[in-house]
Amino acid sequence: MLYIGFSDYSNKFYAKMFCKKYKHCAPIIVNKNNVEIYQFVHLNKIVKIVIQKSDLKLFKRHGWIFIKYPPVPQKEIPMRRCLTCVQFTKAVCEIKDKRIQTPLALFKYLTGK
Repeated sequence: MLYIGFSDYSNKFYAKMFCKKYKHCAPIIVNKNNVEIYQFVHLNKIVKIVIQKSDLKLFKRHGWIFIKYPPVPQKEIPMRRCLTCVQFTKAVCEIKDKRIQTPLALFKYLTGK
């Protein structure tokens, strides 16, 4: 299953300056035994973090919101040509809408608000 996680905190300067409510987003792939979070660090550097399913409750307590997304069949996670976490998440979800540039815009697109 594929989830998109949204956080209201980020260390990035531009995220603090330009993003309103949500400052960061990340695709999360849930398998039978573990959870893989693909964390966008900077250009051409995406870190895969493997955690347990029970750790998602810890993320929720720290302000993360998760949205279930229909799984997209992919051969591999795209690791290049993404400048922001939103562009990376859109590439994983195969969303082509160019108007989505902030985590809040992606959240509204996914929830239909």
